[in-house]
Amino acid sequence: MLSTKELYEIIKQAPNENDHWDFKKQWYKTDDHVELIRDIMNFVNTPHHDDCYIILGIDDNGKVLGVNDDKNRKNRQQLQDLLRKQPFAQNSYPRTDVSTYKVYSSIKDEYVEIDVLTIFNENNVPIFLESEVFGSIIMKNGKKVRKNGQFIRGKSLKPGLIYSRISDSNTPIDQSTTDYQMEKLWKKRFGLDLNIFDRFKRVLCDKQNWFYSETESIPKYIYQVNPDFVIEEVIDRDSSKAHFVSWAQSLMNVRVDIARLKLMYRGIDIKEYPASIMNGARFIACDPESSSINNNVYCFYIKNKLNYLINEMIDFVHFPNTNWEGYTQFVIKKEVVVYDNNRDRRVIENNPALQDQLNLKYKPGIEEKKNLARKINNNIESGDALWNTADKVAEEFLKLKHNAQVISDFKIANSIKSSSSENDIKGTMKISKFVGNINSRIYHVPGQIGYNVNPANIIYFKNEQEAIDKGYRKAKR
Repeated sequence: MLSTKELYEIIKQAPNENDHWDFKKQWYKTDDHVELIRDIMNFVNTPHHDDCYIILGIDDNGKVLGVNDDKNRKNRQQLQDLLRKQPFAQNSYPRTDVSTYKVYSSIKDEYVEIDVLTIFNENNVPIFLESEVFGSIIMKNGKKVRKNGQFIRGKSLKPGLIYSRISDSNTPIDQSTTDYQMEKLWKKRFGLDLNIFDRFKRVLCDKQNWFYSETESIPKYIYQVNPDFVIEEVIDRDSSKAHFVSWAQSLMNVRVDIARLKLMYRGIDIKEYPASIMNGARFIACDPESSSINNNVYCFYIKNKLNYLINEMIDFVHFPNTNWEGYTQFVIKKEVVVYDNNRDRRVIENNPALQDQLNLKYKPGIEEKKNLARKINNNIESGDALWNTADKVAEEFLKLKHNAQVISDFKIANSIKSSSSENDIKGTMKISKFVGNINSRIYHVPGQIGYNVNPANIIYFKNEQEAIDKGYRKAKR
């Protein structure tokens, strides 16, 4: 879903439009779906790999008007029901969403509702109709218009035509897009427009078409649809390296073997990731990354990164039964944080409330530290490098685990708060005219120079007294 900050940045550019967004003064008429369907098809058939947005409640001059009283408004379900009924070829229809945001209107001097219709990125392009979608019957003075005994309809959408958004223009209703644009759409469909790393991401998501093999005595994973994509396991035989990692502490056997997972395309090494063979060689996983919040260290994965996608594929290949609780349960869910993307991570890490929670320094309990230290000692092998005593290592591991749990719990709690509203603006943000800057500790009222605070730094108040009570002072001008 479009974040509040992103929405504000787009609105600032109004009335300028492009192949990512379009502004509409009001919703499409309920009795005529042709233009709505055509606009959605134009945005689906774009060669880029981003979501697109139709922002309703902004006029052609970029003025925020809102759609509060628009009788033609649709919610997510109504829009999906409409699209599901249309004769799209390939038995699929565009994936969409509708979200409502509260945005300040300088014309009305109040917060108004803006609807954002999201058209999700689709790789299976181009999409088109397999039969005609007729326009609505033309009305005049409240009566249906006839000609030669037939009702006259508005323009219809013809089967087989490929509509595609180019810059700020849609394909005309009675034409297909250009040959050049069509070529780019087919390249997108087959991933031929992607760099090798994004192509790897795409095939890794097709988990059911990977298989494990040990040909030539090399453990490897092969993509059977296109065997040019291969991932090899490489064992690190250096016994002087540490064989204990924090994200394996919940396993019975906490010792790991050090390895690398090497991505190969047509026999060429593309990239490799450090990995750990865990739980007595029952499975292998790419190691997580690490970060810190005010010197509170923790480990994390990001869902759209290659190392996470590799783990998901390997998990599926070896344990297709979804009831199996392997590394997904013990490693990811308990020991590390999983972010959707880098933006998700930045927002969480910069949250002052989370920072305050982590600053309450955690000290592991004596028993849990003793139990983990015992597991480490029981699994250590001759020649293993341990950088400190088992007690100290256990203490550090438990701190890492605690930090990850605090962050994950905070992330889940804030996700629930966010989803309970119609967007990620919480509580008074939806109705308040009083805004503050969390960095400068200054609040503003409509009409003041600094009123348009950067959404990343904004805080909302019910009234001026609330701002003052929270330690904010009023801007001078």
